[in-house]
Amino acid sequence: MVKRTARGGFKHLRDNDLLNLGGTVLLAMDGNANFPTPDPTLVAVQATYDDYKAKLEAASRKGGPLEKSLKNDAREVLLAQLKRLAHYVSGVADGSLSVILSSGFPPSGTPVRQLPPMTPERVRLADYRQSGQLQLGFDAVPGAWLYEYAYSSDKLPDGTIVWPDALVARSSRGNVIAPVTPGVTYYARVRARNGAGVSDWSEPVSLIAR
Repeated sequence: MVKRTARGGFKHLRDNDLLNLGGTVLLAMDGNANFPTPDPTLVAVQATYDDYKAKLEAASRKGGPLEKSLKNDAREVLLAQLKRLAHYVSGVADGSLSVILSSGFPPSGTPVRQLPPMTPERVRLADYRQSGQLQLGFDAVPGAWLYEYAYSSDKLPDGTIVWPDALVARSSRGNVIAPVTPGVTYYARVRARNGAGVSDWSEPVSLIAR
């Protein structure tokens, strides 16, 4: 029987899928008792991941040769760290499929499919141009095809927010919520979607309409 290992080669992945995979591994291994001494450390991988994410977003916005070159350099560093981390996982797992799966890495021989997007971050509500309008914004999520958001001013007696059906947004910016009633507190949340599924809902944010 072939001994299972954690897959460590991801050069074929698109930029956004590599970012999603890296985020999945970091979340899965953080505090995971199976992996007490990751090599490289999760702190180091997180720093590389954050650098790659920032440079990927800069390249997506500007698209110049310099931004693309910096993104590619950061990608190579992340690929190398993930490969080392997968080697560490394989050594600890010693062929155990359940241990490998708990790391967030796919097992060897398993094709890497597109992953659901990460949960949107830095969700914010702000006053818009006119009274009775709010604007919803959040950080763009790499790999997301579209976003779903919901807003509400209704709460149950126990404080639970009553959410209506979600609305669809194509962009992370410029989403106007209207009409709203001045003096009333509104709550909003958002999630990302792609061909592999949806992210978790973000934590609700709130603002008193003016």
